[in-house]
Amino acid sequence: MNLDALYPWLFTGAAIVWLVITWQQNPPERRAPLTPPPAPEPPPFLPNDIAVEMLDIGVMYVSSDGVVLHHNPALRTVLRIDGVVDGQTIMSLVRDHQLDEFVRDTAKKRSNDEMQLHQRNPSRSMRVVARPMVLPSDDVVVMVLIRDVTQINQLERARRDMIVSISHELRTPLAALKILSDTIVSQPPPEIAQRMALRISDEVDALTRLVDDLHDLSQIEAGRIALQYAQHDTATLIAQAIERIHPQAETHHISIQAHHADDIAPVMVDRGRLGQVLLNLLHNAVKFTPDGGSIDISARVIQLPAESAETAGMPIDHSEGEWVLFAIRDNGVGISLEHQARIFERFYKVDQARTRGSGTGLGLAIVRYLVEGHGGRIWLTSTVGSGTTFFFTIPTATL
Repeated sequence: MNLDALYPWLFTGAAIVWLVITWQQNPPERRAPLTPPPAPEPPPFLPNDIAVEMLDIGVMYVSSDGVVLHHNPALRTVLRIDGVVDGQTIMSLVRDHQLDEFVRDTAKKRSNDEMQLHQRNPSRSMRVVARPMVLPSDDVVVMVLIRDVTQINQLERARRDMIVSISHELRTPLAALKILSDTIVSQPPPEIAQRMALRISDEVDALTRLVDDLHDLSQIEAGRIALQYAQHDTATLIAQAIERIHPQAETHHISIQAHHADDIAPVMVDRGRLGQVLLNLLHNAVKFTPDGGSIDISARVIQLPAESAETAGMPIDHSEGEWVLFAIRDNGVGISLEHQARIFERFYKVDQARTRGSGTGLGLAIVRYLVEGHGGRIWLTSTVGSGTTFFFTIPTATL
């Protein structure tokens, strides 16, 4: 037998046996799949939570030299930025040295910090919070959170102003009540005690009006007052308001005249609330009118756009429809332009030295809310030394 001829066959058989054994020991189902290598981990300063991307607070990650590395969508809205953000410096994005220095200082100090950022044009306030993060390479990336707090600051300022105004309004009658009550306790002559008791009654009335006005205003602003609409005779509403203010006007010899057509259209109103509007405006007119003066209250129907709003002396953007235009005119001291612009604000008062008596500064604010609640508008014209006219519109009840 030729052994040289057998060697190739022997080697071939051995190779086949080896392949069979290997196949049995490592079948396909046990072999590791051929998958691509895992993606590299993102840099540690990038957010790994989708919540950061969904926040309505602006978030950006900034290098120690002031370059924005990453930002969430809300940042563009908060800072009002268009165009590319990542890769830009803070200075090139917002043009604010204060914010740029704040972020750089935070990176140097490697400690949390916060600040208030104020912009002039437009006027805005933003709360900025910075959190430095130290990377394995010992570099620092600052996570900056920016929130627009302009509206919050305005509300807080309004709250403080309201507290100050209420405190002031309460202090005056309370101080008077203290003095008057101390005088009565000292047992003065009966005629003085009687006069002091009448003064106490007046001060209690003033406090009651303040509390009532505050309650009305809070209810109106909270939307808790539901107007009860019904058809009412316009002439009757005017007559009732004049009757209620008559004793106060008579004390100062002030005449009040009504001018309107006998068949003037009825109005669709909450009777009590419209009466409150008329009474507040008449009370205001009495305060500004000198002794012996006069007040006129008129009403007429206006049809828009059939008539020109400008010709009728109404705001040119007044809603169309059929309206009763009320006007309350006095020949008092008048109101200057600087006061006219703010006369319907809460707690705003004109020069008290030029008026008769004091008020809460809430009456006209309540009047505006009630008129607008009926769908109407209110405005005024005035000339210092010649008197003031308040106008307001109420929709008619005609179909």
